[in-house]
Amino acid sequence: MFKNKSSSKGLVGFMLILSVILLILAAVFLRNRMEGQNESTSKYLEQVSYLNVKIKDGFWAFRIKNNGQNGIPSVFQVGKSSLDNFDIAAGKIEGEHNQRMASDSDVYKIIQGVAYSLHHHRDSSLEAFTDELIDRIVDAQEEDGYLNTYWTAIDPSRRWTNIKKDHELYCAGHFFEAAVAYYEVTGKRKILDAAIRLADHIDAVFGPGKRVEVPGHQEIELGLYKLYKATQDERYLALSTFFIDERGNPARVDTVRPEFDPYAGTPNRWRHPSYRQDHLPVDKQFQATGHAVRAVYMYSAMSDLMQESGSDKYMPALDSIWEDITSRKLYVTAGIGTHEFHDEGFGSPYKLPNHSAYCESCSGMGMCFWNRRMNLLKADAKYADLTELLMYNAAISSVNLEGDKFFYRNPLESDGNYSRRPWFNPACCPSNMVRFLPEIGSSIYATSDHDIYINQFIGNEAEIQLKSVKVDMTIGTDYPWDGKVKIMVSPAESKTFKIFVRIPSWVRGQFLEGSDLYTISGDDVFIDSGVDIQVNGKKISKPQVSKGYAMLERKWKIGDLIEIEFPMIPRMVFGNPKIEATKDKFTVMRGPVIYCLEEIDNEVFFRPENEVKVRSKELKDNYDATLLGGVVSISGTSIDSNELSVPLKYVPYYSWANRGEGKMKVWVPLSKDK
Repeated sequence: MFKNKSSSKGLVGFMLILSVILLILAAVFLRNRMEGQNESTSKYLEQVSYLNVKIKDGFWAFRIKNNGQNGIPSVFQVGKSSLDNFDIAAGKIEGEHNQRMASDSDVYKIIQGVAYSLHHHRDSSLEAFTDELIDRIVDAQEEDGYLNTYWTAIDPSRRWTNIKKDHELYCAGHFFEAAVAYYEVTGKRKILDAAIRLADHIDAVFGPGKRVEVPGHQEIELGLYKLYKATQDERYLALSTFFIDERGNPARVDTVRPEFDPYAGTPNRWRHPSYRQDHLPVDKQFQATGHAVRAVYMYSAMSDLMQESGSDKYMPALDSIWEDITSRKLYVTAGIGTHEFHDEGFGSPYKLPNHSAYCESCSGMGMCFWNRRMNLLKADAKYADLTELLMYNAAISSVNLEGDKFFYRNPLESDGNYSRRPWFNPACCPSNMVRFLPEIGSSIYATSDHDIYINQFIGNEAEIQLKSVKVDMTIGTDYPWDGKVKIMVSPAESKTFKIFVRIPSWVRGQFLEGSDLYTISGDDVFIDSGVDIQVNGKKISKPQVSKGYAMLERKWKIGDLIEIEFPMIPRMVFGNPKIEATKDKFTVMRGPVIYCLEEIDNEVFFRPENEVKVRSKELKDNYDATLLGGVVSISGTSIDSNELSVPLKYVPYYSWANRGEGKMKVWVPLSKDK
């Protein structure tokens, strides 16, 4: 028995030791698995923020400087009445609110622009003025957190009475964006705390089990998402999702008080729900319809929510909408919106009139915001291609070279009586531009956990944090006038990772990947990869190109140099035969820049009696540092109906109307050469 008992004790001891070993092994396995999960590749790319980028680029630094020195002071000055409304609402001064419902949003967008501008150049007087303005805004905020000068000053009983038509939530969204930006750059919390109070108030009013309604103008969704990212308060993410997912809900019953609804009892009340993208649930909307600015703000918010959740919920709709726009509803300048008086929105497929093109400035900038997000979701360069077309054409044609006058519409043809103005009512476009330009650094880079994507070729210095290493990046270039780009890569320690360099679609002989809306002539001049790529002086033979990116993988070390040269060749662009407005016409493109003819350079061409239709194939480019802030102009020769030679001079479309009023055409009449 003693022997058996001893054997039994030995077996028990052995089992205990084995159990401990198994527990240790399980713990090690679980730890390794968790570490492996932490090291796994994220589903979507991450944007490298403007905060990590210093712009060192002649083209953009010039505009950012003028925006800070001229644009922001100008819009503050001409928008003084909008600023005064905060004092009226706070009871500090007597007077009547003299602006539209959305006027608060213009002030907030300017503050957002101030924040971005301070990132580039800390201006103590501008910062002090903005701090004082924030004090005035906070004084106008009501005790429960509500903030909107219009109803506070006019009739507080009408708060939230018609959110389909009023812009209370729209203004709130821009306030949130401004608050986050100002806090990010200055570290000052006063405006952020006010934004939190307003967001908490809105959350107490709207949402499941409360008021189930959606705003007429999207923007609150974008602002709430940014506020969530800054505070990590999940309520703001949930509320942003609510406002998106309730749109188009057929079971929703809006609670507009009849006494405050001038459209009560009329069909569709105010406008058809499609005007505000409220006609179908957002994941069932497959065509671009309605007001263009509202639409692209909504598409941007849908992209944000997918980025956060990792879901593909909205992707089929966004893919279809993107294809609908780029294949049927996009101007050659990348502008959107054909209807001026109807809905400032998308027209029928291929209906792209030149003279009456709407192309609201806000919609061009909004398209940039959306396509930057789509690039993160899909890791596909075609979205960065469209962003680039917007950046050098429709998105900046609004602002003059000095940075203090703006277009609201951006037509592709003018009879000569169209000029920029310092302010509008509503003033959404000037205030949008002053925040768009200084944040351009956010468009350059994206990252996965271990790789870097280069989307835009803008001279800069950046700090990029990958999971495994910090990387300093420097881009030097005279883009878009020169196709040479130098990229210096300096990781904190030698490390193997991939760098994806976008090869623009125009380099590959396509106006835009997957679209036949416009075609570029002379595809034979473009080679397969389209570029000469060297690393440390050694040519990369046939780099792997996927989704528009050339992939460069190596063990990178401090000072490694990537050199690229894009072929900057003036080319003719033709519209799809289904576009009536471009039949028998062409336009000129060099790199990503679309060109036009202005009367000041082409007086003979614009004479009413002189019908110039015959064109020459020869297009010659020339950089002129004294012209329009320094541009490459393009010369050509045409023959008029009297067999006389007519010289033509093309300038970048974005630069037109900077030398006085005059006629302009993007699309030039065409017939066979003689």
